[in-house]
Amino acid sequence: MLVARFYYELLAWQLADELKREVYALVVNSSACKDFDFRDQIRKSASAAPTNIAEGFAYYRHPEFGRHVRIAKSKITETQNHLRDGVDRRHWSRDEAERLQTLAGRAIGATTRLLQYLDSSEAPSPWPKRRRSW
Repeated sequence: MLVARFYYELLAWQLADELKREVYALVVNSSACKDFDFRDQIRKSASAAPTNIAEGFAYYRHPEFGRHVRIAKSKITETQNHLRDGVDRRHWSRDEAERLQTLAGRAIGATTRLLQYLDSSEAPSPWPKRRRSW
């Protein structure tokens, strides 16, 4: 079993971070950059996902980590909604949104698998067991 030592080793974080960066690029290269409320909403939801995964990882204990991963998953879903809304607002094409929708779907899948792991296991001890020599 592989254990992540850093939050950025987690596939869920990697995909959420990639989605964030892709959303930033989509927004800056579209008319959404001038739709201030919408721009801020989609950027906040996209950036909240990797942030919550990283924060949860730092808690170390699975229940707290799981709570943050659930928030991250909801923020990815919110980002998916904003991507559709961007099409409706004519900020980008359906094809542009679809590529990011697919990435968001992968990120949701990874967060779901991480949640399943957290819900079914105990956090490993942060301190290695030492043999006492008496």
